[in-house]
Amino acid sequence: MLAIAELLAGLGLLFIGLKLLSGHLQQAMGRRVRAILKAATRSRLIGLACGTLAGAIVQSSNAVTLIAGNLVRGGILTTRDAIPVVAGANIGTSALVFIASVDLKVAVLYLVAMVGIAYQFRLDRTAERREWIGVLLGLALLFLGLSFIKLAPQDVPRETMAALLNGVTPLVGILIGFAAATLTQSASTATILCVAAIGTGAIDLSDAFFIVLGANFGSGIATLISAGNLQGTGKQLCFAHIFVKLVGCLVVYLAWLGADLAGYEPAARIVALGQNGPSFVISVVFLLLQVSGAAATTLFCGTTEALARRFSPPSQEDNVSKPHFINDQAMVDPPSALELAASETDRLIGNLPELLPDLDQRAADNAAHRALHWRGAHAVGEATGHFLVELIDRHLSREDLDLALLLQDRQRLLLSLQDTLKEFADVTDGYEAPPPLLFNLAEALRTLVLELAEARNGPQSEIELLLELTTDRSTVLDRIRRTLASGAIGTGEDARKLLVAVSLFERAVWLLHRLAGTLRDTANAANRT
Repeated sequence: MLAIAELLAGLGLLFIGLKLLSGHLQQAMGRRVRAILKAATRSRLIGLACGTLAGAIVQSSNAVTLIAGNLVRGGILTTRDAIPVVAGANIGTSALVFIASVDLKVAVLYLVAMVGIAYQFRLDRTAERREWIGVLLGLALLFLGLSFIKLAPQDVPRETMAALLNGVTPLVGILIGFAAATLTQSASTATILCVAAIGTGAIDLSDAFFIVLGANFGSGIATLISAGNLQGTGKQLCFAHIFVKLVGCLVVYLAWLGADLAGYEPAARIVALGQNGPSFVISVVFLLLQVSGAAATTLFCGTTEALARRFSPPSQEDNVSKPHFINDQAMVDPPSALELAASETDRLIGNLPELLPDLDQRAADNAAHRALHWRGAHAVGEATGHFLVELIDRHLSREDLDLALLLQDRQRLLLSLQDTLKEFADVTDGYEAPPPLLFNLAEALRTLVLELAEARNGPQSEIELLLELTTDRSTVLDRIRRTLASGAIGTGEDARKLLVAVSLFERAVWLLHRLAGTLRDTANAANRT
């Protein structure tokens, strides 16, 4: 029982450590990673190098693939530009596997002490320090987990261990690795587990070879799971990621098979090579899988792109997901860039009515079409946010900085309003025939959103009217909530849905009021100049 407890505790610490490490690294270096990836357009080699660096920083090829996919959807990168980035990201993740192959037990104890002291003496007061201390904590927990995993089998008799692992054939090893990588969504995590298992003597290098082979391909499939509802060009990179993994597996396995047919007995040779450092050998195998797949897909980038387009052809969502005004080249002239950002947010405001159903013309309404516009608008909103953040970093003049901060506030409110309108529309779509209360709320909300869309380019009086219409209505809405709670309107599930709709309506009206306020502030600033 102690061995099982140590093994489970080790796995728990390992997964927590990986989560903390990846999460805090992305927070600490996320903007730099995006800047690195944007440099990938210069050449394939630079793209490969940028991807390798990004993968080493984030320690997740899946995360880099999804970031690059969003850049492709936003029109910042093309699929061909991003393929070497995805290929290189896999190479970068090898860094953690090599670190895990080294016995750092004493160093980890000091690391835990350092992190504890940092928290005790409040050295994490700034956001940047907090993220880096989190990175160190994740690394410490990761290695502590590996130590527990290595200790667990020592309490199990070797005869029992041999009986348990006697049936690990190459096919079974591949399936184990595939399942582990698909569940953890990381080939490096499965390989690190192999490194720990080798250190305990639970498996030998020949078993680990096939487990890592299966894990490598499994992590490619896991990218599709992470992609969720991503479609079109954004999903093409997920297939490119799978091709990198598949080609790497084929190259390394064919080399193994060729050596076996030539009489070199690769299983015996790899075991002999690993007598002094088995963990290091399996780390080299993992690196070879990434390098061979990355080199082939980068060299034949055009073929990889054609295959990716066949599996995920461009969709209508690609068109609505691309910004119409902002672009990186505009940043050299901040005042012009701010005008473009303002035009982009104005366009998004004008498209807000498309996110809500028109209950007066229910037959012509299309929920799938609305969902597509929401995904596209959300992608453009996020791209505009990143654009403004990078622009603010360029040491703007006081006037430009004030406008940039105002636009950033408007962009954040827009994203929140888009999500709120989407949730409200989902509640409405749940009814075949909406009850009178929901119908009235939906029509009132649609009227206010249309008023906002018109007010953005209208006279000051329209903005003032919208501000008046969206003033606090909490008293009326609280009365509706009490009526619903008493069961006077609807019962059971219907009452719950209506309560949700009322809350979403109240939040949407508040966001509309805030957005109208930013429009008034922009108009006042323009009048002063």
